[in-house]
Amino acid sequence: LLLIFGVLFALPDNNLHLIFCDVGQGDAILVSRGSQQILVDGGPNNKVLGCLSDNLPFWDRTIEMIVLTHPEADHLTGLISVLERYSVKQLISSSLVKDSPVFTEFRQRIIKNKIPVYSPKMGDQIKIAGLVLKILWPENKLGNELVWRNEADLKVLGIEAFSGNFNQTAIVSQLSFGQFDALLTGDIGFEQENQIQTETVEVLKVAHHGSKYSTAAEFLEKTKPQLAVVLVGRNNYGHPSLEVLDRLTSRGIKFSRTDLNGEVEIVSDGKRWWLKD
Repeated sequence: LLLIFGVLFALPDNNLHLIFCDVGQGDAILVSRGSQQILVDGGPNNKVLGCLSDNLPFWDRTIEMIVLTHPEADHLTGLISVLERYSVKQLISSSLVKDSPVFTEFRQRIIKNKIPVYSPKMGDQIKIAGLVLKILWPENKLGNELVWRNEADLKVLGIEAFSGNFNQTAIVSQLSFGQFDALLTGDIGFEQENQIQTETVEVLKVAHHGSKYSTAAEFLEKTKPQLAVVLVGRNNYGHPSLEVLDRLTSRGIKFSRTDLNGEVEIVSDGKRWWLKD
């Protein structure tokens, strides 16, 4: 009876659950509706596994989609642990090569597990579980998708590691469920904010952990979020910056920080939305 009660208690509802995982100084965002999940980034360590364990039914070992916004360690590292523990059906990622052991291991696991990869561009729409993920950045597909094929020898193909700023290539998406919209911004800066065609949203994921070089006043005027979430942990970068916090406060935008508030969960039925206690 206890087992049956536990199973019934764990059954998912039909709402959208948008969970900003507390993984320290990094990004990991779980999007869940019904029995289907999207994981956006994996954080700098394996703490993301605790977030998944707490928010997925114990019998659900499948993640329908992973979105890697960009292959910096504070967004990528935890995904290796996820690939070890869960079956992943689809990866959304640029095909730019990062010259790092973490990216090399991640790439090898994607190939070994035969996970299909799609490199998105502005205007793409990905639909899953009644949700729409609209890609707002990058402007064009980035890299060579042969990177994700087993037969691809990077040297033979002439594919070299990207030497630019990965933050500027980060995948930005607008998650929509009925009348609810959340803007997931990766680590973009002012320049990318100026080029993104977006609209008002209910929730904004503050870019780059609250860096003073992101979340411009003009961007906040354009998006007009009711709630901003800062994914941040102990760091030496001054994140989140006082400038960003002041911009939010001066506009009456409420904000939550994972370093102070822990995991942040937002629930929506497609009409209303609320913070889960």
